Amino acid sequence: MKNKILSFVLGLAGAVLVVASLYFAISYFSYIGKAIIDFLAANNVENLTSCGIVVPSAFMDIRDMFPATILPMLYLGIPLLLVAISALMFGSGYFYGKHAMDSEAEALRKREEHIQSEVDRRTGTKPPAQPAKPPEKSKKA
Repeated sequence: MKNKILSFVLGLAGAVLVVASLYFAISYFSYIGKAIIDFLAANNVENLTSCGIVVPSAFMDIRDMFPATILPMLYLGIPLLLVAISALMFGSGYFYGKHAMDSEAEALRKREEHIQSEVDRRTGTKPPAQPAKPPEKSKKA
């Protein structure tokens, strides 16, 4: 039972990690996508600034964050996240399989004990346990 609970906890932790990372990726990349769309809609930065048009501030933020935030997230964060998810899911599967094997072995042992007790009972090699009778009182005359 302990293995089944541990398997469930690890599987749940892996699922929560997957959902949280998807939420983070969708929310963060939608911000980046909006900034890129704003920049592309505005055309070229140099031409726009020379004409006096203001470039979206989100584009400048992304340009500044690229070497410090985006590249480490892509090259380090995503692989580490995938390794963590893989380890959690492996642990979950391992403990679930261990629980299944333990419960199957216990069921097999009980079945063998039952069969052996039936064989003993039917062949008469070992008489079934009978309740003890109270001792008879002797009659003294």
